[in-house]
Amino acid sequence: MKRLLFFLVAGILSIAAVSAQSAPPYYVSPRGGVCDTIWNKVDVPSSFPGGMEEMYYFFHKTMDSKYAENLHPNITSKRVMVKLLVSDQGKVMDQKVLVKVAPDVDAAVLEAIKKFPTMVPAQVKGRKVCSYYIVALNFLK
Repeated sequence: MKRLLFFLVAGILSIAAVSAQSAPPYYVSPRGGVCDTIWNKVDVPSSFPGGMEEMYYFFHKTMDSKYAENLHPNITSKRVMVKLLVSDQGKVMDQKVLVKVAPDVDAAVLEAIKKFPTMVPAQVKGRKVCSYYIVALNFLK
């Protein structure tokens, strides 16, 4: 009886240990949403709906005018780069400023990103997946 109980407990513990090792890592966003896998290499990268021109237009109409008038698509005298985590649903789950210009400009860009519409999610083999998206904004001053 003791032997049977020992083997039963050992079997349950070994199954629990194997299942704990194979559990995928999860990213839980403070804004809500979960990504079980964040893909770095994708077949089709995530994008802003309508493309880069629409993204710049969105920033021009959303940001404070004192920042938006200095926003330029080609001149790179000062560049803010923000890394976004886009879910498989197209929601921006997380954002991090990679290259900073000034605290007030960085904050204005982050506020505008909070108002982003639903993005086009990345795809791997035709399946929508979570991935990173880099936003690079160039300012004249």
